[in-house]
Amino acid sequence: MKNFSRFVFAAVSILFASAIALNVGFLNQIVISAPLVQKTPVILDDDGSQDGMTAWAYMLAHPQFEVKALTLSQGVAHPNLFADNVDRMLKRLEITDIPLGIGGPDPLAGSNQFPAFIRDNSDTFWSPFVTLPDKPFSFQHRNAAELIVETINHSPSPVAILATGPLTNIAEALRLDPTILDNISAVQIMGGAIFVPGNLSVLSDPPFSSNTAAEFNIWVDPLAAQEVFDAGNKGLKIQLTPLDATNQIQFTRSDQAAWIETGTPESKLAAEFLDFAITVIQSDNDPNPVWDLVAALNLTEPDFSPETPLSLDVDTQSAPGETQGGIKVISGASPNVLVSLNPSFDNLPYKSGEIFAAISEPVSAPESVD
Repeated sequence: MKNFSRFVFAAVSILFASAIALNVGFLNQIVISAPLVQKTPVILDDDGSQDGMTAWAYMLAHPQFEVKALTLSQGVAHPNLFADNVDRMLKRLEITDIPLGIGGPDPLAGSNQFPAFIRDNSDTFWSPFVTLPDKPFSFQHRNAAELIVETINHSPSPVAILATGPLTNIAEALRLDPTILDNISAVQIMGGAIFVPGNLSVLSDPPFSSNTAAEFNIWVDPLAAQEVFDAGNKGLKIQLTPLDATNQIQFTRSDQAAWIETGTPESKLAAEFLDFAITVIQSDNDPNPVWDLVAALNLTEPDFSPETPLSLDVDTQSAPGETQGGIKVISGASPNVLVSLNPSFDNLPYKSGEIFAAISEPVSAPESVD
């Protein structure tokens, strides 16, 4: 009887072990067959603008994109000073693993600059509207152009670039290694004015007041913009979100409230930036275009705006107070830029207040198993 009990115990153990092995194999099949989401690697390049940081918050939260590097261009911000504030912003978002590159303080040529009062708000990181931790993490800062080249060359899949300031860093990276364009999936640029007036002339002092053609990002470094557009003639995919597009989109106090309600770290940070924009940049709580966020949406949402292929050149020869930085359409030439002219939330399954809620949902989930 004792031996018989041992025989029964052994048989049951073998059956139990077999069942576990079968179940493990079955579960492995489920895991292996579950659809994997391939994230798009992306570099975010901005000049320290409030709307640029809103776009960064959106891209850092987006589940379909993996931010591989952050780079700061001269423009609105003083890059070295602004880098410390970016460190503190990343600490607030509990992000510690994305390298930060700092560009030089000057454009490739000339001496065009944003007016001092705009740069002063960037230096303070729009306090008291935006709150940051007292001390940042200890980030290692890199040269921006070198970081762009290294990130692209080391990426196993093509890298997207969202460039929402002057194109100084992108042009310098192309100068360092022109072959990187072979591993760039697209450069989405916020800048320029094609069929509408520029925005320099909203300021009453020269040289801004007399230049009705240029948009600030292109005007600050027109040579860099021209060099990047030239790369479009060599196979680089360039997508441009000019003022023609951003003039069509407005963000309101209702959007700000909705972003707060979404409750993610990124959406609450973006709401603070929007609070500043509506309170300080606009008047009477008027809506704000959040220019760079429109470009980010054009990168992540192909249906947001139709694209028009155009051949574009930048005026690098005129005086800063004339038409320097204006963009010219070259009739009859091969297109080098895909231009967004009419974005609309009517093309998307969500509205402007739902931007952050839409990306806080999982991209996809494994199929259920009965």
